Amino acid sequence: MKQVNRPAAFRLARVRAAPRPCPIVRSALVEPISSATTEENTELLSAQQELRQMRETVSALRLKVEETQAERDGLVQQAVATAQDEIRQLRHTVQTLRDDLAALQAEKEQAVQAAVAAGRDEARQLQQTVAALRSELETVLAKGAANLEHQEHQQRAELGQLHETIAALRTELEQRHA
Repeated sequence: MKQVNRPAAFRLARVRAAPRPCPIVRSALVEPISSATTEENTELLSAQQELRQMRETVSALRLKVEETQAERDGLVQQAVATAQDEIRQLRHTVQTLRDDLAALQAEKEQAVQAAVAAGRDEARQLQQTVAALRSELETVLAKGAANLEHQEHQQRAELGQLHETIAALRTELEQRHA
């Protein structure tokens, strides 16, 4: 709201619009007092003084009204300026909070993406570890099966030798007892 500065012409127009004194008082104010009697002179002087006092009172009241209006306008302007400043500060605060919220959301998204990437990396590493362990297990099982087969083969060969030795010893024993 803008302060309404009333131009001097407006203020003067209000002064000019004030009621004019009655014709008798006007003539008494304009014409010199010469033909009037003392009693009329006294009444006329009293009326002129009263009229002067009323004009001074009206003038003083108008000045007081204008001062009050100007003071009120100043207070209104100050209140409007304070409100606008507060609105500006609140808008700045809202914008700052929005920026902070956007930064937190971006940070959260980055953290989620990093966690997902870390999870994928860990899953990939675990899959590689599982594949390596399977391969190693298959190798160990294959070696174990080959080892077992080799041992079975050696045991059969040894068993065959033992049977041959038993047979040879039996033959020798039979030849000695015969």
